[in-house]
Amino acid sequence: MLQSCDVADNRRDMLCGNWESVEGKPDVLIYKEGEAYKVTVFRRSGLRRKLKPETYLLQEENGNLFMNTGFRIDVSYNEATDVLTFSPNGDYVRVKPQPGHPTEE
Repeated sequence: MLQSCDVADNRRDMLCGNWESVEGKPDVLIYKEGEAYKVTVFRRSGLRRKLKPETYLLQEENGNLFMNTGFRIDVSYNEATDVLTFSPNGDYVRVKPQPGHPTEE
């Protein structure tokens, strides 16, 4: 049981970083806070399109990743192509850091 938890944590570690939608959906940031992994969705709302970040817990159940936003959104990661898929919100690609800017590890 502990070994499967370690595998899930390692898999979630690979997801940490900034992601942008290939379909124009809101950008997301995945990060680790303490022992929890969180997903922040950067939505724009209102007439002035004010940025309104919303943060959700990235959870694992039976080897499957998901977040609960009021309904379940399944999360899958293709390591070969470095593409993150939110079902039903589509594919996201990792935002590469700009040269000269430090990145967190």
